[in-house]
Amino acid sequence: MNERRWWNGSWSRLTRRDVFVRNAADGRWQVELRRGGPEGRVRTRAFGTESEAVEWIEAAVLVVEPNWREIAAAKRAGSKPRARRNAVKVGSGGSPGGRAA
Repeated sequence: MNERRWWNGSWSRLTRRDVFVRNAADGRWQVELRRGGPEGRVRTRAFGTESEAVEWIEAAVLVVEPNWREIAAAKRAGSKPRARRNAVKVGSGGSPGGRAA
């Protein structure tokens, strides 16, 4: 099963959001919107192609909240994914933590 994942960068159960796009067994693509971590509320949408699913995610989810990032696709290559702790957020002025130098 192919999978891509985005995360809003929040560790808090109250504000954490995850988005997954997966290839379902019937050949369709499923988008899973998860709020509140693994035990949180889940919503799903089905799409005919991966590109339709990703376009919807980009337009309806990623643009609305600023801090979204795609989790590295290391899983697809067969290795374990690693969390990036010192990532610079997009639109932060190029300095860590969003502060101007």
